[in-house]
Amino acid sequence: MEEYLTLIWKCFVVYFVIIIALRVMGKREVGELSVFDIVIYLVMSELLAISISQVEENIMKSLVPIFTLALIQIVISWLLLKSKRIRDIFDGRSIILVKNGYIYQDRMRKERYNIDDLMSQIRSKDLCSPDEVAFAILENNGTLSVLPKKNCKVLHPSPLISDGKINYRTLQAIEKDEDWVLSQIRLQGVERIEDVFLCLCQKNGLYLVKKEKD
Repeated sequence: MEEYLTLIWKCFVVYFVIIIALRVMGKREVGELSVFDIVIYLVMSELLAISISQVEENIMKSLVPIFTLALIQIVISWLLLKSKRIRDIFDGRSIILVKNGYIYQDRMRKERYNIDDLMSQIRSKDLCSPDEVAFAILENNGTLSVLPKKNCKVLHPSPLISDGKINYRTLQAIEKDEDWVLSQIRLQGVERIEDVFLCLCQKNGLYLVKKEKD
């Protein structure tokens, strides 16, 4: 009887530990989980399963590594917030598979994304042909975003500036240079690239959001 009571007590503790750990690590939908997030959650679930199944073991042997993993996740998330380069390492980069109707077959082969999946996603947006697609982007979480030509306002789907840093891939794609970017943001009353939180290159000009002061 005592063994079963211990097991029930462990289940209650584990349940609330999971809730607290997930709350501390932040809210994210399942579809938004990165590879790093998935690894953390899988390891945590395995540790908790071992803790529940081994009734005689002290539950602290599982709680300590779980909270250690939660701390690691928080630190990594903070680094991801501060550095685009680190984000690319942990989360990967989004890949444009279709641009203005042109299909990048080499990129599809590299990402192991087949034409049936592509057409299925295009049809899910009520489109009939890749020719109606402005951009089809394979996001770093594995989902495909499809932007129809008729609704697409941007010259490139990725930000030109994010959190005070220029995205040189976007800059190269629109065939501009840093001097052009500086001249354009100054027209909107911003002197430094570091003062820009978000900048998108739209067909009618730049969409710009200034950084808020701390």
